Amino acid sequence: MSAGNHISSTQSSAVASLGLQEQREAMHQRLREGATGGEVVQVFSDFMDGLLITRFREVIQEGNAEIRTSSQQCCLVAMGGYGRRELAPYSDIDVMVLTQGTQAKIADIISKGVFHHLWDLGFQVGHSVRSIEECLEIGESDLPACTSLMESRFLGGNAAVFQEFMKKFERKILKRQAKQFVLDKIEERQREYAKFGGTIFLLEPNIKKSKGGLRDVHLIQWVGHVRFGAGTIQELANRGILDFQDYQVLQDAQEFLLRLRGFLHFEAKRAQDILTFDDQVRLAEIDGLSDRPNLLAVEQFMQQYFLHTTGLHDRCIRFLAHAEEQSWAERMRRWWPNALLEGNFRIEDHQLTIPSEKFHGILESPVLLLKLFDISHDQAVPVDSKVLNELSQYLATTPNEQFHTQEVSELFLGILNRPGRIAQTLEAMHQASLLEKLVPAFARVRGLMQFNQYHKYTVDQHSLLAVHEAERLQEDQGIVGEVYRQIQDKDILHLAVLLHDLGKGRPGDHSKIGQEIAHKMADRLDLSLEDREVLAYLVFHHLVMSHTAFRRDLSDPKIILAFAEKMKTVDVLQKMFILTVADISAVGPDVMTKWKESLLGELYARTYEAMVEGGKAPKTEKVEVVLQPETRRALLECLTTQGSEIPEIDWASWVDGQLSQLPDSYIVSTPVEQMAAHLLAIRNLRSRPTYVEGRFNGELSISQYVLITREKARPGLIMQVTGVFAALGLDVLNAQIMTLSDGTVLDVFSVNDADCAEQPSGYRLQEVAQEIQAVVQEESSVDQVLERHRRMNFGRQFPTGRRPTEVFIDNEASDSYTIIDVFADDKPGLLYVLAKTLVELDLSIHIARIGTRLDQVVDVFYVTNAQGDKISSEEVRKVIQDVLRASVDKFLDEEELASS
Repeated sequence: MSAGNHISSTQSSAVASLGLQEQREAMHQRLREGATGGEVVQVFSDFMDGLLITRFREVIQEGNAEIRTSSQQCCLVAMGGYGRRELAPYSDIDVMVLTQGTQAKIADIISKGVFHHLWDLGFQVGHSVRSIEECLEIGESDLPACTSLMESRFLGGNAAVFQEFMKKFERKILKRQAKQFVLDKIEERQREYAKFGGTIFLLEPNIKKSKGGLRDVHLIQWVGHVRFGAGTIQELANRGILDFQDYQVLQDAQEFLLRLRGFLHFEAKRAQDILTFDDQVRLAEIDGLSDRPNLLAVEQFMQQYFLHTTGLHDRCIRFLAHAEEQSWAERMRRWWPNALLEGNFRIEDHQLTIPSEKFHGILESPVLLLKLFDISHDQAVPVDSKVLNELSQYLATTPNEQFHTQEVSELFLGILNRPGRIAQTLEAMHQASLLEKLVPAFARVRGLMQFNQYHKYTVDQHSLLAVHEAERLQEDQGIVGEVYRQIQDKDILHLAVLLHDLGKGRPGDHSKIGQEIAHKMADRLDLSLEDREVLAYLVFHHLVMSHTAFRRDLSDPKIILAFAEKMKTVDVLQKMFILTVADISAVGPDVMTKWKESLLGELYARTYEAMVEGGKAPKTEKVEVVLQPETRRALLECLTTQGSEIPEIDWASWVDGQLSQLPDSYIVSTPVEQMAAHLLAIRNLRSRPTYVEGRFNGELSISQYVLITREKARPGLIMQVTGVFAALGLDVLNAQIMTLSDGTVLDVFSVNDADCAEQPSGYRLQEVAQEIQAVVQEESSVDQVLERHRRMNFGRQFPTGRRPTEVFIDNEASDSYTIIDVFADDKPGLLYVLAKTLVELDLSIHIARIGTRLDQVVDVFYVTNAQGDKISSEEVRKVIQDVLRASVDKFLDEEELASS
């Protein structure tokens, strides 16, 4: 190429770049003014067609006679999304130079002239140069390449070359391998589902590849092309392969997602398919949505998103089932259908369906509709998805009152009382819009997002998942499973689980609204007075057990007795235990940790014991009661062996004296070898004034650090230790501060080490322990540790902004301590700031617990004043509240400023 041509090419790129920028700005403006997403991607595809075809012709014209002659043996082809004319504003572009035979010279000139031009414009280019035979070869062995080739579209050059390729590709690849292609594409999509969240109801979905995303439309089109020769949803509908209603749902969902994708690309100025929290807020505003009482604009927007993606995914699954090739035997079976079940239903292709001649009669009978799902539940056979869709359309206009009969109620409660497939049955009923006829409140929460970082699913999905989490406990071999199996009336339990969050999305306390919903459901189902009271009580108090377990000292008899009084009966306690476990487990993956389960189990066991004892607290007054004789003997043997260098000592009386000052929770939960090490450390404090130990508790999947020293010599220990934890990125779950009569402190910290995906290494445990020891012994300071381990903050502010800091002081729950609850936005170092403030207020911290409340952290402290007494003065408690709130707000303000 000559210098003059090179300058021309550079100028051409500059002109094209300016034109591209103007085109994108014009498209963005059109989208804001109401253009559809489909229009935008087609207009941009057409624009790129013009740009590439022009450039292709320029390259040919700039060549010599040989080049122009050789160009008759090749063509330029658009592929993938660009081939579909579905090119998003900043998407990658797939282009191929297709040749007839080997045309190395011309192919090289065209690829350089065209592809380099695209790179100059800033595109990520998926480019290739292939002969027809090479395309056929790769299409046979490479699934993604085969899919991309299937969507090829002619751009420029010799059209005969393209037509020859497509004819051979259809005959040799698609028709011969149609069945395998379909199976492979479905399997590939299943892997994408797993990779991109596994559910439609994600907080920040990928609008292209998550379940219910644009890729589901693509899958329908790919399978439609191969199986029926119809490669668009429009063609599939025109040929009657797709019902018009299904086509309308798919078209609306596709348009909704293409429009979102356009806005995401324009805002990011790059390829962006993740619908982030910030994007959700911005798009809700663009759509003109405004906050309503207890229903944010963004939650309304995401409700629309989930309705579209749910409908899209449902139609995708149904279409794939319809497109599945049947064997000769399966086709023959249609001539001899299975016998009717109960005279109205039939199992076909492993699905429960309704014969066409029976359909209208069943639609008119609420009892028969419930019977359909009752049989599905008993036979463990899913209801045909086409039937579910037709039911949904019919039931949309059916009054709820038609389902308010005793026979319908008995069938519904019968389903709820038989674990195994309850959640699956309820989900099918929800898909058919039948569940909301039985539970009218369910209609309001369909697709209702909970706009916080705690809940991972919509309210309806969370409620159904909670039922699943409850019934799967039937096979659990621990205490939770044992309790679940003991419950006789599981229908009331599962109904409470289903209803517990349905008060969300309305003004007021969702638990109180949920209680009203429970009362209405009890009326509809004609429950007994006892069942009615239990149901409403469970729904109204569904948070009380987790709050008590995670925020209070379970070794305090007063806490246990107060909780037992709230539970009233063992039956309510058992149901509340299961409801709480199911609720937390259904919040999101890994939310129910072993640590949380152990705390809930401990609260259940202690409360159960108190109830069985007739309102008496569990026995904890003597060491002998807590420490079994064989355990005590093993402990003394350990001490005698390991402490052989210590001068003669009556280990038995000394051990009893030490353990009598420690809480029974420590004695029961600490292994003998570890307890012996702690007691030896206490005995050796004169020669070794600070002892720090780090261990991993595999049973609870947490790390535990023990500090033994003299409190009087080093005040504010918890402040120092929490500062080290903050610097090293450890999240404190619980801190137990035990002070003996001689001033010795034994502090046990339970933490989660976010830097370690599984068990932390011995080096990590030692590193943390050494940093704690250095700070406690004043060889280092918390500030120095923070500086040495300074961390980048990769978090981002949640779009709803900061929530108000709240401080509550409870002086009644404990006889020995004042309890302080601090609710604040979670930031690394917050616990250190709180501990430091409490020390400055001259308060002693005895127990600290850390929990969550939606997007806030809950720091709980059991404190006394300098004299070891509770804070009796109301005026002093008010000062503590104000100082803590001001301290937290100052810290959060500084953190926001630093990260802005």
